[in-house]
Amino acid sequence: MNKVTLLKEKSFVAKSKEYPKYAKFPFEDFNPPQTVVLDWFDKDVNMGIAAATSAGKTVCGEMFLSHEVRQRGGKGMYVGTHKSLVQEKLDDWTDPEHHFADLNISICSGDYQLTDARKKELAESNLITMTSEMLSSRCRNFKSEKNNFLLELGTIVVDESHLLTVPGRGDHLEVALMKLTEINPDVRIILLSATMPNVKELCEWLTILNGKETYFLNSTFRPCPLDLHYPTYDDSSWKYDAKEDNKVWEAIKLVERYPDDKFLIFAHTKKTGQKMTKELNDIGINASFHNADLSKEKRRKAEQEFKTDKGVRCIVATSTLAWGINMPARRVIVLGVHRGLELVEVYDIKQMVGRAGRPKYDKKGDAYVLLPYKPKDYEEQKRRITEDKDISSQLIEHHKILGFHLVSEIYLGNVSTMEDVHKWYSRSLAAHQAKKLSGSITEECIGALLKCGAIMATPEGYKATAVGKIASLFYYSPFDVADLKRNVTHLFLQQNEDNDFLTSLAIGDVDSQRMNIVSNAEKEALSMYSNVIGQDQGGSYTPSAGSIKAGYAYYCMLNGNPPMIIQGFMRGLQMDFDRLVEVLSAIDTMASKWDRRGWIIKLKKRVQYGVPEYLLALCDIPEVGAVRARTLYSHGIKTPKDLVEDEPFARAILNMKPVTFKKILDGAKTIHTRNMLAG
Repeated sequence: MNKVTLLKEKSFVAKSKEYPKYAKFPFEDFNPPQTVVLDWFDKDVNMGIAAATSAGKTVCGEMFLSHEVRQRGGKGMYVGTHKSLVQEKLDDWTDPEHHFADLNISICSGDYQLTDARKKELAESNLITMTSEMLSSRCRNFKSEKNNFLLELGTIVVDESHLLTVPGRGDHLEVALMKLTEINPDVRIILLSATMPNVKELCEWLTILNGKETYFLNSTFRPCPLDLHYPTYDDSSWKYDAKEDNKVWEAIKLVERYPDDKFLIFAHTKKTGQKMTKELNDIGINASFHNADLSKEKRRKAEQEFKTDKGVRCIVATSTLAWGINMPARRVIVLGVHRGLELVEVYDIKQMVGRAGRPKYDKKGDAYVLLPYKPKDYEEQKRRITEDKDISSQLIEHHKILGFHLVSEIYLGNVSTMEDVHKWYSRSLAAHQAKKLSGSITEECIGALLKCGAIMATPEGYKATAVGKIASLFYYSPFDVADLKRNVTHLFLQQNEDNDFLTSLAIGDVDSQRMNIVSNAEKEALSMYSNVIGQDQGGSYTPSAGSIKAGYAYYCMLNGNPPMIIQGFMRGLQMDFDRLVEVLSAIDTMASKWDRRGWIIKLKKRVQYGVPEYLLALCDIPEVGAVRARTLYSHGIKTPKDLVEDEPFARAILNMKPVTFKKILDGAKTIHTRNMLAG
């Protein structure tokens, strides 16, 4: 193992002009962490920087990236935890005032398809911003996609690198770094985090990955000293809603106590966030609710109005603001430490309280974490929050997590025996942390992959089946691919493909959705759908509540009827629906040979337009969406042919500007002519 060295902060701060002229920072003095980095940004080393929120870690990353792009001649990459954080970085760096503005900068997150044009853009970029899942996927498919830009990376900055310890997400970042350094062993890795107690251990792992000397900094610097407070709320009621109400009242008292200060208030559920926002507005305190249900434009508007003096004094937020987004406030309130019956993770709470204090405006920040008033509970939760918890690998916390990544290694030919599994695992953070890859978990993992049909055993070793290949290519759970293959095949065999209830359940009842949390309020909203499903299935089996929730969301997406109660959950499924369609298409052509391309295309269009099948023909006309299609259909115009043949009536029904109606008419004529020529 190469050397890992602790760096100490200096007794002075350097001038920003000491950095070479190819980067200009909008301040005169570097702060203590940045002063340390000034000695190392141009060295061929890894670095781990643990420093408080608002301690200037982004600038530290930019110092390495500037040198990489402008002096070493390589590409730089920024890896963020969420699409919003990755987008914010792109927006910052393309601002004309930023010293990166003259560079070619590209983004690659779940909102962007990897088209030929996108590949060309990535190849020509100087800087690339990505989520960790996207990096893992691009590395996984390095050869098949010809992602040669990965070979040109000289420096990668991993922001909020404590993501490594987050269940359901940390394993993707861990494997991404394993794969990237396998493809490109010369890349420098820079880890940034406000919550990285065992930074030395993580840096030791980096030396295993790329063999470089690695330096780490545990900074005590915080531009605004943070005072943490632990006020209590009454949690004596057995009713959950009553406890949440008491948290809201305690928060209101704090907001009223400091009438001149801006507050960030973190709620752990959407319902509590909505109540908090309403109560503040009802007493004349201007508040906005920032959550995943808001469009990107509305979120940005709320953020901007909060940052400026445009009347918004309080931002109530779910976790969307906690990770990385630059949204500090003089004071922060965290509404308890429970999300439903589950405890909120300490790293989440630390991210939230870290938003307290605006470096340019405040001498200090104050954060308030509401705790239950019972002495035993109070002390237990306070101790949990104040204790540092090491970042711990999530790779073998469940055999299906391991299976998600191993199926790709088997498909790529890197793993075919148990010996290969252990060799691959030896480079993981989990292995470095002495988490033993026991025979039981490997056997359970391989057994599950064999059972679901993602791999098969041959005399030469394990081989991927079509299911495993699809899972690897589309960065999809092999267990979900297997479930989709089985469910949709059954749907076709039973000739139920025109039944929206059974279709939505077929794509919703997959492994990753079965354990969805379903609240009592949601169960009530799902009851009608659940009852119809039960009747249609004839009692053959009972899907889980989580599958019912996913199925209902897909049913609403197919029919353009988004219920408020699951809107946030549904938006996540909508964002990933194109990938689901690609997986279904791959199952059709590579595995099941359904020959149902037309059905899959209709499924995609219905979710795109949010309409029943009978409105698709009208929605295919340019400028005709769900509302105009319903209007035309209700008046007897049901096809492009009807519109062309009864043009005056259609014009009167739609009652729109002539120029817009002409686009509709021309589009209808084109479709009608094409249909006539086709037979």
